[in-house]
Formats: sequence, structure tokens, C-alpha cells
Amino acid sequence: MHTLQRLHLPDDIPGQIEAWQLKLDLRMPFQDADWILLSKSERDHVMRFHLHADQVRSVASRALLRKLLAEKTGMRPEALRFEINDYGKPALQDHDRIEFNVSHSGDFAMIAISTSGSVGVDIERYDRRIDVKSLGEFVFTPAERKIPLKTTEAFINHWVMKESVLKTLGVGIADHLQSISIVPTDTEHCHIVHASPQWKSLRVWRIPAPHGYAAALAILNRAIDMVKS
Repeated sequence: MHTLQRLHLPDDIPGQIEAWQLKLDLRMPFQDADWILLSKSERDHVMRFHLHADQVRSVASRALLRKLLAEKTGMRPEALRFEINDYGKPALQDHDRIEFNVSHSGDFAMIAISTSGSVGVDIERYDRRIDVKSLGEFVFTPAERKIPLKTTEAFINHWVMKESVLKTLGVGIADHLQSISIVPTDTEHCHIVHASPQWKSLRVWRIPAPHGYAAALAILNRAIDMVKS
């Protein structure tokens, strides 16, 4: 059985942001009750996966997203329609006040929902095989490469924050790896360094994750940025 848990987020994350964690049983068949909620394009996407675990992960997380968004919109889960931006980030049609993001890794999926601007979430498993030095030179900026990230765990702890920020922006991740630096400070927060006036309200947090995983959540309040610009 899959197990759903609403996450207790850091106190300074706005109350209009919610995050959910889904513990997946990847050995079980995907559930008919979830399957019937998906659109034809979502079902076609699922069936392109060759591994059963990937199919279960996709069906369960997409069905849960629809259920959570249905509660926010008052619509039936299967009636929700989505659109995709030029970089692949999905959004709800006709409900631009509600934004969301999904991430999954291993046996877990995370979903973040916001009514206060754009949101991004990322979860990664520590036991991935990573060439920390070679990959770090590609994905991290010169400022970030000064941070001690020599172990896989340190690398992933930093990477989830960077990816959640890039997912929040809804831009091409590979094209913007060098546009943003996540720099630790003397407090529990990190400083986000960038050159865009449209990104002034960007913030990122490490959030609770299961043992053996790291997770982060980022937000961008576009209304604030419009006032500041």
C-alpha cells in the first residue's frame, strides 16, 4: 500500500505552501482507481516506461496530484487539464492562482502546492553513484565549487536546493545551471546569488526527507517581484 503524509514545513515557509510525501510500494500493481483519473496522454506516458516500478511511480504520483488539486479547485480530479511551458513545467489550465511541482526518487514522491507564487520541490536518494568531482564542475558555479561538496551526501544536499530553485523558475535546468549559485550563510538559510531582477523573491529551504534521502523546496512570489522591479 502507498502511504501519504503531509510534511511539517519550516515555520518561515508561507502558510499558502503545502508539501506532501508519498511512500510508494513499487511491487504492487498500479491501482485502477488511480488509473481512471489520468488523461489519455498521461496513460500513454506511463506505458512508455519499461520497468513496472516506473509505471507505479508515475501513476501513483500523478493521481495523487490530481486529487490534491481537485480539493483546491472544487473540480473532479479527472476533469483537470494541464498545459506545459516551453521547458516542460506543467501548470493547471484556468487556475493560474494554484501552482504545483512534483518530484520522485526511489520509493518516495513529493508534491508541493502553492497559492502564493511559483514553487519547486526536489527529492533525491543518497545511494546514487555520482562522480562528485566531474559532475560538480558541470552543475555548480565557481562560487558553489568553493563549498566543500566532496561526498555524495554533501553533493546531493546541495543539489536538491539548486534543482528546486530551477524547477520553481520553470526554466531549462541545463541552460541555467551557471545562472544561479546557492551559497550557505551563518544561519540555517542559504543565499541565492543571481543577476535577474525578476528573481528577487526566490527562497529555498531544506525540508524533511526520509532516511537516506534529501529534499528541498523553493518559492518565487512573482507579485512581490513585480512591485520591486
